Amino acid sequence: MILDPHIHSNYSGDATPTPAQIIERSQEIGLDAIAIADHNTLQGSQVAVKLAEKLDNFLVIPAMEVTTSKGHIVALGISEEVEKGNSPEVTIEDIRSQGGIAIVPHPFVRYREGLCDYVENLDIDAIETLNSRYIFGISNWRARKLAEKRDIPQIGSSDAHFLGAIGSCVTELEADFTTESVLKTILSGKTNVFGDRTPLPLIVKEVIRKKIINKL
Repeated sequence: MILDPHIHSNYSGDATPTPAQIIERSQEIGLDAIAIADHNTLQGSQVAVKLAEKLDNFLVIPAMEVTTSKGHIVALGISEEVEKGNSPEVTIEDIRSQGGIAIVPHPFVRYREGLCDYVENLDIDAIETLNSRYIFGISNWRARKLAEKRDIPQIGSSDAHFLGAIGSCVTELEADFTTESVLKTILSGKTNVFGDRTPLPLIVKEVIRKKIINKL
């Protein structure tokens, strides 16, 4: 199974594709499963989950990217929105109470609200060691070293904000087409991450778009 576990829809406020467009694009490029992890909302993910109910051999895992007091955490496999603004420890507890898992995205990218050094000793379920939105990849390298040092399951994801970036980096794993099976496999650490950088024109486009949004 090829999974892209961190994609943003128009419900994030800083991304353009609709959940329907994301599903269509994901199927076109051969993905088996995705998670729409919008900023501090489960709405886009819920729309996508409902749309995918009628699809064969394609899974949408409910998710959201939560802004904690120290940085971002992706809540994968949850059923209710996780409150933003709490400490990472409380956020992780809330995620696990729903049967979900806590993944730290882009951990060492400070300007994207990564947890940075706070993640070093944090009790987490998985960590993004290959996030496609990079220039030189230093954050990914540091994340991989931390994962290897602490034996933390590794995740690869596009963190896409545009359709063209979906699937840039992905996670390969063996699982059934159920959320429970995917989460269990991730927790086991039996994942393979691979992919490449988001095309630079898309990164530049995103930076410009965010600057415009921030001025509104």
